[in-house]
Amino acid sequence: MDPDGLALLGGAFDPPHRTHRRIAEAALLQLPIAELRVVPAGDHPHKLAAGMAPGSHRLAMCQCAFAGLTGVVVDDREIRRAGRSFTVDTLQELRDANPQRPLFFVIGADNLPLLPTWRDHHRILRLCTVTTFPRADHPITPAILRSLDLAPQEQEQLLRNQLILPPDEVSATAIRAALRAGAKDLPELLPAVEHYLRQHHLYGT
Repeated sequence: MDPDGLALLGGAFDPPHRTHRRIAEAALLQLPIAELRVVPAGDHPHKLAAGMAPGSHRLAMCQCAFAGLTGVVVDDREIRRAGRSFTVDTLQELRDANPQRPLFFVIGADNLPLLPTWRDHHRILRLCTVTTFPRADHPITPAILRSLDLAPQEQEQLLRNQLILPPDEVSATAIRAALRAGAKDLPELLPAVEHYLRQHHLYGT
């Protein structure tokens, strides 16, 4: 039987880069899923004031970044959602629309210690299988998980579900800083994304 699971890969994608695409490719290969939803986060007034690209541009850049990957759908629901947007709401919507499909949520190992600060984090872990991807200098160990507000079975689930791929230190923050400093050669950027952001003069270009 073909896998029919559904996975969520969320984030600001400000801008999306090669590592994001590499994570998507790993998820499609390693998880029992038929579809990966890439969900750019909604616009937050404070982040927009700090220079985050508007949602319409981040959405368009995601469409550039993930083009050609079979099974990937760029989903604009968080950008369209009025008011504050929470991951648990997106996962609940996906679960309600797909009650019989296995549901996965892919996050970085650097975000895992922050998971207990998210809205209804225990419900997140009930709604889906949280699957981490490695980040340089952010190991996932039993000791780290025991220090968090997580039940033993939640800790075990998180230890079991990890994507296998080399960690890297590529960061959208560093890419934005390099662009604002006038950098012209950024191998972390996908050509289509770089063309889009320069065409629309994002990040000081």
